[in-house]
Amino acid sequence: MTIVITVCLSFAIFALIIWGLMHMRTPRFRMERAQFLRGLEDVIAGQADDNEWRVLTGYPMRHDPTLEAMRLKCLKIEESEYTGHMPYLFTDKGLQQLREVRQRLLDDTDTKTNTE
Repeated sequence: MTIVITVCLSFAIFALIIWGLMHMRTPRFRMERAQFLRGLEDVIAGQADDNEWRVLTGYPMRHDPTLEAMRLKCLKIEESEYTGHMPYLFTDKGLQQLREVRQRLLDDTDTKTNTE
């Protein structure tokens, strides 16, 4: 009788764990415009390291097509202007291009704010 109770209790605990795992959501990383802008400003100011740049450009931003376009533009700039040396991760030309991306993002954010 003890064996039956142990097996039933073990099965119930196992089933509860499986049920819990099935209903847990996977964690999602979602970068908002303000966070992207702050990260971009850190890179331009020479206050970001390589890891921060990877976090900034490493995740697709499907929730915001404009932000995704900016991320892809940053990756394109990285291909030709990235040095990886501190404090500035980019050449002067690359920093200027990042400033232009930043300005476009600011202009787009201001436009969105004014129309809403």
